[in-house]
Amino acid sequence: MQINITARHLKLTDAIGSYVRQKVSKAGKYFDGDTVGAHVILSVEKNRQITEVTFYIDGRAFRAKEESEDLYSSIDLTVDKLAKQLRKEKEISKIHRKANLKVSKAKKIKADVFSYDTMEDSRTKISEIKRFDIHPVSIEDAINEMDSLNYRVYMFLNSSTDKLNVLYRKDSGSLVMLEPEFNN
Repeated sequence: MQINITARHLKLTDAIGSYVRQKVSKAGKYFDGDTVGAHVILSVEKNRQITEVTFYIDGRAFRAKEESEDLYSSIDLTVDKLAKQLRKEKEISKIHRKANLKVSKAKKIKADVFSYDTMEDSRTKISEIKRFDIHPVSIEDAINEMDSLNYRVYMFLNSSTDKLNVLYRKDSGSLVMLEPEFNN
């Protein structure tokens, strides 16, 4: 793991540097690999010793910032806060990993792929049709499954309404749910 330390308005001694590296490495014990790194900013403003740590895992950032009158206390408080975030992230990823395995074993997606070459306009040409088994799930489970599979669009049978719904993620990141309404 790569750890970068920036000192503002204070001299970064070897003792402080090794203390920061030891604490941040210990907090990051849940994750390893080339895509893990941390950036630590130590600064002094009047009597306040401020520590800010940004921890990067696979392109995602986790931040913690604390201040106190003692630099070592500030480092400890910040790293404890960060460790809590990282522990929670690790637990969530384990749960999603187990859920994904269950979903992939339980779900057998059948896909028929074909092309309609007779259609002249490429915008209206259907390039493939996917058929899949559908079962009732809650909206929350549908969102979790959609996110774990990294889909932008997800169709599911809503367990609370017994209607077919479609979820899609907009470019802004917000979710939209389409729900049919039958007019008699």
